[in-house]
Amino acid sequence: MIRANRRVKQKEITDEVGISKERVPHIVTNVLGYQKVSARWVYRQLTVEVKAQKKDICTQLLEHYNAQGEAFLQRTLTGDKSWVYPYNP
Repeated sequence: MIRANRRVKQKEITDEVGISKERVPHIVTNVLGYQKVSARWVYRQLTVEVKAQKKDICTQLLEHYNAQGEAFLQRTLTGDKSWVYPYNP
């Protein structure tokens, strides 16, 4: 149902499947691995390629830290699931 329509609402899932509205978010997020992003259900399992890419990036960051120490941390910007756009006036 979610694969066919990523904009499906929890109420529609409840009506179609016949389960309680309290169980739908748990099943969709914890069991099926989706989360709601911008009014769409997005599958959150990482592929092998994405996992390898993340590992490579972490390894590079660790190498920079080992070489530069605290100075590297002072120039590091971190975040979680955010879009950051460069701005140079």
